[in-house]
Amino acid sequence: MYDLQIQIINYNTKKYLEDCLSGLFNDLKGSGLKYKALVLDNNSEDDLRDTEEKFSGEDISFYYSKKNLGFGGGHNFLSKKAESRNILILNSDLKFIQPDTVKSMYNRLNKGGEFSVIGPMLVVGDLSRQEFDHGELTGIYSWVKNNYGSSYWKPRDTEAEAAWVSGAVFMCDKSVFEKTGGFDENFFLYKEEEDLCKRIRESGFKILYYPEVRIMHIGHVVARRSAHFSESMDYYLAKHFEKNMSYKILNTIKKIKDISLYGKVQSRS
Repeated sequence: MYDLQIQIINYNTKKYLEDCLSGLFNDLKGSGLKYKALVLDNNSEDDLRDTEEKFSGEDISFYYSKKNLGFGGGHNFLSKKAESRNILILNSDLKFIQPDTVKSMYNRLNKGGEFSVIGPMLVVGDLSRQEFDHGELTGIYSWVKNNYGSSYWKPRDTEAEAAWVSGAVFMCDKSVFEKTGGFDENFFLYKEEEDLCKRIRESGFKILYYPEVRIMHIGHVVARRSAHFSESMDYYLAKHFEKNMSYKILNTIKKIKDISLYGKVQSRS
């Protein structure tokens, strides 16, 4: 059994993928972790044959789907391809900017068994924070947002229990991933990590935001947020909140506020 299976989905992001893999394997040198990397080409137009050759000296397997399975469907597919203690989900558009990134996350996740999911701080090209790399769990603003189908973010420099962490870098106890059913494949792109983390928390497990580790996330190289976000949000709300009384009350307040300020109900973000 591996300590870690590392899962990456490619969809027309070959250059980013190769840079990510180079950074990943360099980061793992000397880590002592027994790992397996798994790459799924999600029916993209990329030819990855030379990429396979480039990384042939690593413990890595490439898979090819004849249709685009989406983010969740693709990672559910890869999750069945190896036996491991933990899963590390990575976007292809990442750059490793600190030494021992993966080992640090792995060690923290498996320290004491308190947490089942861990995610780092995400930064952008100028090394400033990427907003909404996690969702806050505690406090009144978090309670309101979390009961309204949205989420609350604030900058943090120390670790904290979170409502969710970004699927761009998402390390999880594999047994918990399997017990909670993995990703809901009705989400094609966006909100699927929030849905999974919500189900994980409702099953009695905890999520950790770990900003001591930072990873650069380029972002939006596959699809613009607007392309799938509204559809995913509608499904997320219908799945978790339509029968929730606090949601109904808060949503009514929002609509009244929107109409008074803008003359119409604003889209949710």
